[in-house]
Amino acid sequence: MTKPPIRPHDATQQMPGPPNIPPPPSEPPRAKSAGYSLTQQFEGLGDAPTERHPTVPVERWQRLPLFDGMEESALARFQAAMEPVRFQRGQQILTQGEPGEHMFVLESGKVRIVVRNADKVVIFEKIVEAPAIFGEMALITKEPRTATISAEEPVQCLRIGKPALTELFLRHPKTGVFLTRLVGERLMETSGIRKVGKYEVVGRLGSGGVATVFEARHPSLGTPVALKMLSHALVFDQTFSDHFDEEARLVASLDHDNIVRVLDIEHAYGTKFIVMEKLTGDLLESLIDNGPQLEWQNARRILREICGALAYSHAHGLIHRDIKPANVFLLADGKVKLLDFGIATQPGGTTGGKIIGTPYYMSPEQICNLPVDGRSDLYSLGILAYELLARELPFDGETLPELLGKHIQEPLPEIRDLVPTIPDDLREFIRRACAKRPEDRFQSCKEAQAYLKAAAEMPVLNKFAMSALTVTYHTAKRELVERVLAEASRQLEDAAGVAFFLAHRDASE
Repeated sequence: MTKPPIRPHDATQQMPGPPNIPPPPSEPPRAKSAGYSLTQQFEGLGDAPTERHPTVPVERWQRLPLFDGMEESALARFQAAMEPVRFQRGQQILTQGEPGEHMFVLESGKVRIVVRNADKVVIFEKIVEAPAIFGEMALITKEPRTATISAEEPVQCLRIGKPALTELFLRHPKTGVFLTRLVGERLMETSGIRKVGKYEVVGRLGSGGVATVFEARHPSLGTPVALKMLSHALVFDQTFSDHFDEEARLVASLDHDNIVRVLDIEHAYGTKFIVMEKLTGDLLESLIDNGPQLEWQNARRILREICGALAYSHAHGLIHRDIKPANVFLLADGKVKLLDFGIATQPGGTTGGKIIGTPYYMSPEQICNLPVDGRSDLYSLGILAYELLARELPFDGETLPELLGKHIQEPLPEIRDLVPTIPDDLREFIRRACAKRPEDRFQSCKEAQAYLKAAAEMPVLNKFAMSALTVTYHTAKRELVERVLAEASRQLEDAAGVAFFLAHRDASE
């Protein structure tokens, strides 16, 4: 995607503080791979399709919206699970008003679709050529067929029923993306699904490939809410599904000014919907792709507010694991709201041998399926900050293993090669947040937030004055010392122009 023009920095201004504006990259940034921008679950570095499957009619199937963008390996499994059937000219395939049990993919030939009203009068008629999908509503609702479909000439179809499809999704969860697309499409049709649990669907707020956010209303209160549909590819993985239900209760308890409020969870149409407060504004992803460049102070504020939201969630036992621009919302007044704790975990958590996250933003320990803590979210935030300021991601690859390998092994590209005028503090923030080893990063989001706060108030770093205090005391006086230091921390932590760091070492260390 071509980025908007960027106003050059005034070369006569020597100090690195605000409101400098970064210059444009020397070359147009490479378009992001849609698959690497999405939350997904995979087995490891080798779990990425690198070979084509010649038996799969990829080009024909991917012309169908419900299969568009699905991995070739998933398409191959989908095709293998379907039963080939033939129909002669004039033979009925579906009958209006009868219960449906199967979905069909029309591979060759033509079919006639006829819809009649209650008086048996034809109100719609159309000839459809291969490739086409029909009868798919039988997979998500128990409503009778809404049309009669017959073969206009000899046709070849592939057919699959709900039990076989469910078994396919359980064995190969990635194929469940199809059902996510299907439910998403039907929720947007005026004659399609209109309710999710007790919530009435009003329209679509945004789309992210395998996940769509819908606007809905509470039936009795009339309160507007946002419904985020969780990908079936995740739901059909039993390990993740159990994990999600456990963590959802913790997510719903979060109450922070920079975290979207989760109100409810609904189970419907084979997946789970996260019910959230409805927000007015836009995603940070849209700002990066299409919006104006940020002044340095504004960039610091956005990063600082994300740090604050993460510090709060970490203190309440939740690691987000999916920090990226698509999960950061900017309200109309510019305030940050952190979204989508759908794959959050408790500190030290892993995913039963599987890797889960968004490849462009995952930390090395997350990729290696090692226990994660708040520093993993900091790495992802560092990648987000790099993209926010450079309008380009630091790591990309032709294949998933190549991309993930760069996160683990390759040094972070020098951001000054893209943004020569970036202030020292923002460059240092990105460098430290994106360190390969967690112990080389900021040790908490609170520490990172304090660093950004000090930089916002005193952008010329070499003008700092520093005072240090070391208190050595008998362990019997620990309560007194901690009380005095806590009071000092409280008074200084929010003071303008002051960065306060508090550390403790036990006598045995």
